[in-house]
Amino acid sequence: MRFIFMYTIYMAFVFIVIFILGISLGSFLNVLIDRLPQGEDVIHGRSHCDHCKRTICWYELIPVFSWVLQRGKSRCCHRKLSVQYPLIELTIGIGCVALYMLFFGVTLTMSLPYLGAVLLLCSAVGIFVADLKTECIPTVFLYGGFLGALLLLSPHLLLCVNGSKETCFDLFYMHILPSLLGAGFFFVLWLFSKGRAMGDGDIFLAGIIGLALGYPTLVIAYYVSFLTGAVAGVILILVHKKRMNSHIPFGPFLIFGLGLAYLYGPAILTWWSHIW
Repeated sequence: MRFIFMYTIYMAFVFIVIFILGISLGSFLNVLIDRLPQGEDVIHGRSHCDHCKRTICWYELIPVFSWVLQRGKSRCCHRKLSVQYPLIELTIGIGCVALYMLFFGVTLTMSLPYLGAVLLLCSAVGIFVADLKTECIPTVFLYGGFLGALLLLSPHLLLCVNGSKETCFDLFYMHILPSLLGAGFFFVLWLFSKGRAMGDGDIFLAGIIGLALGYPTLVIAYYVSFLTGAVAGVILILVHKKRMNSHIPFGPFLIFGLGLAYLYGPAILTWWSHIW
């Protein structure tokens, strides 16, 4: 009984630490989302108010808590601050804890895949918000997503390097080749639509999704992204927010497909196999 109690206290402590690290990571992600599309320095530049541009003090930058304590308003000019900041911080914080639970404690053999999942999560959230706001996917997030996908596959890559031919075969035909084919398919769409159907960043994003998920799970991600993108496009046209020839950022729909496929891909495939 004492052991269970001590273990519960320990796990609660671990979750709190991971959550704090996660919201701090989310705070930096907000900086990247706001500054990268503007070409601003993300390392040396001091944070400033969105409205009056006053330099923000350190106690105004505490993730989540500063926004709550200030009631979502700037201390200097008392204008509303975007809810984007606490939402992204909470998303990354909760996501880091959920991924830790998914990888169950992050053993030595699973530490790299866990870091890859966290990096992929941060890159996905960054792409989702940045593309939605600016219709542009910063290259940094694509690099981060690619590295995250490689870290997710690190156990297979290590086995392949150690000479496991079967692992190399599976890795190539289940992840690398589908990734290239997926990126190629999006490239053809981009080429024939002359960039109107999607941006060139979506090509690389599709490749990253294919590499991370592998076949056949990537099919679910692509299908969901096209389906939700089409539905959203029709709705926006019907409510007169967009026109037939208007550009709609496709990155958020790809990210939604990635998230759904990553969490529920195996269950969806099992359900589908029973139907057919």
